[in-house]
Amino acid sequence: MSKKSVAFILNLHLPYVRHLEYPRFLEEDWLFESMSESYLPMLRMFYKLRDEKIPYSLTVSISSTIMCMVTDESLQNRFNSYLERNRELGEKEVVRCATKQPEFLEMAVFYLEQLKQNLTDFNDLYRGNILEGFKSLEASGHLELITTAATHAFLPLYQEYPTAINAQVELAIQSFLTTFGHVPKGFWLPECGYYPGLEETLKYHGITWFQVASQSMLLSPDKVSYGDYRPIRCPNGVAAFPRDFQATSLVWSNTSGYPCDRTYREFYRDIGYDLPMEYIGKYIHEPEVRVFTGFKYWAITGNTDQKRPYDRSLAQK
Repeated sequence: MSKKSVAFILNLHLPYVRHLEYPRFLEEDWLFESMSESYLPMLRMFYKLRDEKIPYSLTVSISSTIMCMVTDESLQNRFNSYLERNRELGEKEVVRCATKQPEFLEMAVFYLEQLKQNLTDFNDLYRGNILEGFKSLEASGHLELITTAATHAFLPLYQEYPTAINAQVELAIQSFLTTFGHVPKGFWLPECGYYPGLEETLKYHGITWFQVASQSMLLSPDKVSYGDYRPIRCPNGVAAFPRDFQATSLVWSNTSGYPCDRTYREFYRDIGYDLPMEYIGKYIHEPEVRVFTGFKYWAITGNTDQKRPYDRSLAQK
């Protein structure tokens, strides 16, 4: 039997947001939430696996906008303030839950400990620049780092403007080279958007492989013998890896994937919207603009506001 393999590719991208003319800017929370709830915990897991000598290999695509924002000293300082502010909220939540909602105490403690660890990792381990963590994991052979279009543009929309396509690819490669010291071999196509001929631009800039949607294989006018279960090589030698449709549905679908599984945590129910303004006001945006705080205690339980408490131990099983 021939050897089977699967490639895990994670794509890190957010729009560029930097508005220092405001003391706090709501859309900057997109970055801060991602760093606090995804990037830093993910790096901890990668480091833990490496330290325990558990073999693994993944690919991580990092967009130019992410590179620019996480290395910006002003945004680094604002993220540190975000963590400190939420740590203070976490300490209050542990006290509140212990006396008023004990069913949420375990999660409140979990969130507080995660915020404390995020502060330690961000300031002491990465010295404010989380890309150092990815560089270390790449150097040890556990991650392959690649990039995507400079502004994550959906490239097929611009195929009539080759200079725009070239700019998206060239600027992305330059940003990656400046940040990581080498040209990436792979390229994440935003929204898996491909059009015939795009591989020529990618090859010109040193890219040897990219990923596409499974439909690019399954609906191709050219016969593809193995459907979306095997990569193909373009006439110019660049390889195209199809994204598995079933696995994608499990990750993304809110009707058949884990986003609708009642075992998991409800993302959209947050104390930033639930608790009284006199309690939560300091931790959301002025004037009285409610936002996510990251403290979420409920499980996915249908489309109404009637939810059951989230059971982390059950989800971990």
